[in-house]
Amino acid sequence: MPVLFTVQTILLLLFWRWCFFHPCWYRGWVARLILFLAPFAAGCMIIWLDLHVISMETLRRWHEMFCMFSTLTVLLLIPQWYKLMWLALLALPGDSVSDNVKLLSTTLFSVIMMLAIIFFFALYYVWLDRLSGCTQGLRSAYLHYQPVLLDFPTAFYFSFSCYFSLGYGAYYPYGNWFYLLVFLECLIALINNGIIIFYTFHLLFEKNHRQKL
Repeated sequence: MPVLFTVQTILLLLFWRWCFFHPCWYRGWVARLILFLAPFAAGCMIIWLDLHVISMETLRRWHEMFCMFSTLTVLLLIPQWYKLMWLALLALPGDSVSDNVKLLSTTLFSVIMMLAIIFFFALYYVWLDRLSGCTQGLRSAYLHYQPVLLDFPTAFYFSFSCYFSLGYGAYYPYGNWFYLLVFLECLIALINNGIIIFYTFHLLFEKNHRQKL
């Protein structure tokens, strides 16, 4: 099983690299959306095959490796998302619109960038909660610190709290993989905010600067 999961991981990473550097990113939005979703779809297909080919007893024995591969599958959406948004930014007509339109576009763009990361991690939390069979998840202070049934609205609220570093209040995580995801979300939130600043600078000033030169 370790060899199988290692091979699957290597193949998935190679396929992601092929999609990330594929020239079809520059051939229209249909191709971009396909390349954006392709690594995630390939990972989901591998997981589906594992669930239907490998016995449940074997999967339980190698549960940690299965969780690692599943987490990698969904995390590969993030670099694809950044490339998709960068190409969307380059496609904006920066030289021919007013400053007010640029400001509104920048605000909307920043909100979408933040909500996307929150949304992705909310999906990850629900995914891992279902995958782990309630051995990972959230506990609630309102339920005497008992595990909660993690639905998407609850996961989205918790992801929002992690992204903006609001601290644990009504819910807090338990389980090593949930701890890892919380760490990754907080780290990616900092990186994401830096990327938003860079993208915003490019949209508001870079094209005007080039035009003057």
